[in-house]
Amino acid sequence: MGGKYMIGAAFAVAMTAAVYLLVVIVPGFVIGFSTGIRGWLLAGASPVLTYGVVGIVGPLAPIVGIRWNALTLFAASVLCAAVVYGVRRLINRPQERVALDWPRSRHWMAAGAVVVATGVGLLAMLRASGFTAIPQWWDAEFHANAVRFIADTGNSSPAALAAINSTGSASFFYPNAYHVLDATVAQIGGWSIPQVLDVSNGFQIGLFSLSISVLVAEITKRPGLAAAAGLLACAFTQFPYDTLTWGPLFPFTAGVALSPAFLALLSRVLTTPTTGTVIATALAGVGLTAVHPSITIAAAIPAALFLAQRWISARKVPMTDLRTLLLVAVVGGVTGIFQVLGVLTATGGAAVTWTPGLNAAAAATQFATGSRSTGLPAVWLTVLCAAGLVGLFLVRGMAKLTWWLVAGAVFGLLFVLDATSGAAWVQAITRPWWNDSWRLYAIGAMGLVVLAAVGLVTVANLLSRLVPKLPSVMVVSLVALLVIIATKGLYLNRNTERLAVAFPDGPVVTHTEQNAMLELAKLAPAGSMVMNDPYDGSPWMWALADVHPVFGHAPIFPNDAEAIGPQRLHLFQSFNRLDTDPAVQAAVRDLHIEYVFLSDGSITGSTAGHSPGLTGLDQVKGLTLVYRNSQAQVYRVSSQIVDG
Repeated sequence: MGGKYMIGAAFAVAMTAAVYLLVVIVPGFVIGFSTGIRGWLLAGASPVLTYGVVGIVGPLAPIVGIRWNALTLFAASVLCAAVVYGVRRLINRPQERVALDWPRSRHWMAAGAVVVATGVGLLAMLRASGFTAIPQWWDAEFHANAVRFIADTGNSSPAALAAINSTGSASFFYPNAYHVLDATVAQIGGWSIPQVLDVSNGFQIGLFSLSISVLVAEITKRPGLAAAAGLLACAFTQFPYDTLTWGPLFPFTAGVALSPAFLALLSRVLTTPTTGTVIATALAGVGLTAVHPSITIAAAIPAALFLAQRWISARKVPMTDLRTLLLVAVVGGVTGIFQVLGVLTATGGAAVTWTPGLNAAAAATQFATGSRSTGLPAVWLTVLCAAGLVGLFLVRGMAKLTWWLVAGAVFGLLFVLDATSGAAWVQAITRPWWNDSWRLYAIGAMGLVVLAAVGLVTVANLLSRLVPKLPSVMVVSLVALLVIIATKGLYLNRNTERLAVAFPDGPVVTHTEQNAMLELAKLAPAGSMVMNDPYDGSPWMWALADVHPVFGHAPIFPNDAEAIGPQRLHLFQSFNRLDTDPAVQAAVRDLHIEYVFLSDGSITGSTAGHSPGLTGLDQVKGLTLVYRNSQAQVYRVSSQIVDG
């Protein structure tokens, strides 16, 4: 019986993975093909173009009364592709004919590197989570509930996510392309939300590998370097393993993984400014913004440095470039109008202040060695980065990557500043990334990936001089194999251990507490809400048991007091006055609260007890305990209060 269950569970995970790949790649591939791009760029750009479709159609669908599902996504993709093809034929601009003129063996080498990196990332996630574990810590419950909300309601509007925990906000907007895509996967297979999240996040390593490999190929046209970048993309703890644990920052991770593909398209549209490449680049920009606007801002820094290097090298600013950039901006602004207006009109979040805990030397060392979360340097990656610094001067063509490496250094500097100083000006320049040094650390690591790839190729070049009869593909592959051996599988164990921090049994939600939520689902009537403590892990009842909590996420007071609305705020502060407070009783009736759920979980990992209004519930006469296990309690609200 157990063997059959394990086989069934493994099959379900495999199907989830297959459907996820279908959903994230095929829509963007259809659109990218219609724009005329081909080859590696089409492969690398497909995911961000898929998010572009979601960013365009997701906010529009509810306005015109269309429920979001897989049919909506694929029909919208075909329609967009037809429109793009029609526009290209109408304008009759030169067609995209650029391709990487590599021998077949080079293509296989690059593809093999991406496959290996994807496999390493998936294996790390499998060992850490089994692809079914509940991700713990602060942000996970919001992302899980957002996926559940979209999957159940079909409402793909970014404003609709106010239902999670911001019903009092008049201008709520949360870019939700990551959640819409995962919700589409959940709708297709009916799989659990944790399983969908774990599979989706496990693939971010592979998507990043493909994305950065394509960027390097587009800029340098060097297959060995592209393969090295794709291979090493899975080895750095800073990204995405840290960001899938810290927070956890799921949409942010997806955005960072996609950003190199957007910049590859930017390079292509400037070298080959056709109608198709203009549209593809614009749609990719929409996709990036729809996943996480802070990544669009982050991508603007390497983009500006790329333009500066391009124009300095040309010793002029070509009017063709300016015209092309203007067209990309106009097309992106028009097609992504809902994203642009939403970001501009939404109520800005309060500034977040993190206590600086490092000195400059320690911060710089952590950035250079990747030792922040583990306390141990990634020695071999650091060696490759050092070799890369030498290779910049020894290997022909490496100067083309200067802008990318400088951008990585910029984010490294921002990380050091943010980790060491609480000065107002530091907070001001890092606010687009929530003054969060972990995010800056992750973005900056993309520069280190390419620098290490340059180091790998530099070592391969030196080996080629020692053994000139060996084919270059074999030499690069041999050095890559030595790196894999030296790093014990591209630091698989190290990164698995880091990911595993996000998947213990608690402290936010344990299996025992999950069982209580499933019992609650048998009691709570459809359409009702359940009063809960936002800090004890109970918001997970929505994603895990399809029961709607009063608080779908943990608010940060006092910043979120207005957003959650006066009724919920009063319940948070005074629910234990249910017997005597008319305002509490009115809120119970208005929100259709019939049950209360409390657990021993803690979203922060502490054991500080329950929120003020949810203490002493055993003494409230209007509540009756109807279920208890070792870690959770369920109370029923008196029918006299519910019915008024």
